[in-house]
Amino acid sequence: MHLRMLGMLWLIIALFCCSTSAAGKGITPICFDSGTRVVQEVAEALTGEGNSVLNCYPSGSEIFLGLLSLLPENLRIAGIEWGMSVSLGEPPRKLDSFEPLELGGWCVSQYGSRAYQAIVIGSPNGGVAHLASLLHAPFLTSSFGLAIRHPLIDPDDIDAYAASGDRFATALLSRAAPGTIEVIDHYDPLHDRSLVKYVSLLRVKLLTLPQAYRDFIQKSLSPGGKIVLVDCTYPWPQFRVGKGSYFQIGGLGAIAPDDYLRKWGRDLPLEARPESEWGCPPEFAAAVRQFAEEEGIELIEIRYPHPADYGLLSYRAYLVCAGVREEDVMFDCFDYQNPRTNLQSGIPALWLPFNTEDALSFAGGFLADRRFKQIYLALLPSFARSPDTAKLKTWENLLSSHGEIKLLGIDSHAFPTDTLAPFRYVAEMKRLRQEYRLPTPLELDATTLESLMRN
Repeated sequence: MHLRMLGMLWLIIALFCCSTSAAGKGITPICFDSGTRVVQEVAEALTGEGNSVLNCYPSGSEIFLGLLSLLPENLRIAGIEWGMSVSLGEPPRKLDSFEPLELGGWCVSQYGSRAYQAIVIGSPNGGVAHLASLLHAPFLTSSFGLAIRHPLIDPDDIDAYAASGDRFATALLSRAAPGTIEVIDHYDPLHDRSLVKYVSLLRVKLLTLPQAYRDFIQKSLSPGGKIVLVDCTYPWPQFRVGKGSYFQIGGLGAIAPDDYLRKWGRDLPLEARPESEWGCPPEFAAAVRQFAEEEGIELIEIRYPHPADYGLLSYRAYLVCAGVREEDVMFDCFDYQNPRTNLQSGIPALWLPFNTEDALSFAGGFLADRRFKQIYLALLPSFARSPDTAKLKTWENLLSSHGEIKLLGIDSHAFPTDTLAPFRYVAEMKRLRQEYRLPTPLELDATTLESLMRN
C-alpha cells in the first residue's frame, strides 16, 4: 500500500500546527492516501484552487520542517517517527461515529456546482487524475484510506497488527448496510514499515453506487454527457477474514506477492482479488454500468491490468491536445503530481506509481526510442528504506541520456529524506505555470479519448 512516508511528514507537523481534519466529525479519509489525493488534485485542476500536496501541510509547517532538515538523516527519520508515535491516525473510539455514506458526500463536495460533459468514476491513480483533469471532469473514487491507532507493535509482528485490524474492520462493516462496502486491512512491513507500528491502515472500498454519487451525476452531468468508468483489474492475494473483510500483505512495487508471503502469512483462505489501493471492486463497476443503463447515459470503460497503463494512456491523451509541448515530458510520481500545472503549461505528464525499481524499469521502457528537450522529474521523498527503492542517481543516469533533466523540488543531497521537498515542489509547479502559461489550458473531449483507446 503506497501511502508511504509522505504521510510521515504531515503527521509530525500535526504536533506543532493545527490539524487538517475537522475535530468531532468522525473519521475522515487520510489526506495522503492515493484516492484522496487524486480527488483533490482533480478538484484543483477544475477549480484553480488548492495547494496540491501542501493540502496535507498546515500553515506554519515549513518553518518546523526547515529546522528538521538541518539534522543528519538518521535524526530526521527519528524525528519523523517520534511525531508519528503521538499523532498518526485517529482513535478507535471514532469508529462509533463512522458513517460510510459520508465518504461519498466528502468526495462530491470537492467539486463546484456546475455542469460537466463527463464524469470519471472508479479506481484512483495518478494517470486517472491526469485523464479526468484533461476531460475537465470530476473524479469519484471507489476507495477511501483510513488510519486507526493501535498500541505500538513490532512492524514484523503480523499477529499483533492483524488483531487490531480485524477488530477495526468489523466495527467499520457494522456501520454500513450489508453488501455496500468491503474493508481491506493493508499490512506492508516493507514500504509502510514505520506506519504499521502505530496504525492499522484500512481501505474502505465501495461495492454499490452511493446516493451522493447518484445525485451528483444526475445533477451535474450535462445532457449527452458521458460517464468514464475506470476498472483497474490489478490483482493481489488477500486473506479472507470474514464477510466483507480482507487482509493484504504487501503491495505494488518491485517485490512480488510470493516474496511477502514466504515471510509473513495468516492461517486463512487466500484469494486473488483486486489489489487494495489500485484495483476496482467488480461489484462497484457493475453498479456503475447498471446505473448508466438505467439513466440512459453513455458509458466509456477504461479497463487495464496495471495502474501504470493509465499513466501511458494519459500521456498519449496529452499529445493530442492543442498547445501541448510535446518536446518535453514530466515524470510525476504517486502523490507528487499536479495536473493543473500540466494543463496550464502544456507540459505532458507520465505518471509513475512510485519511486521503486519497477517504476524505473517502466520509465526506461517508455524512453527507449524517445528523446526530449527537457525531462522534468518529480520523485516523492519516501523516507522509506524498502529494498526496492531506486536511487536518485540511477534515475538521473537513465533520464540524462534522453534529454536535459530538471529536478522538481528535489535536493539530491537530502533525497529521499528531504523534509522541505513538498514546498520546493509546489514552488516549482507555480513557476512552470507562470513561465509557460497557455492562453487556453489543455483539454480533451470524451470522443477523442475513445478513439485513443481503440488505437
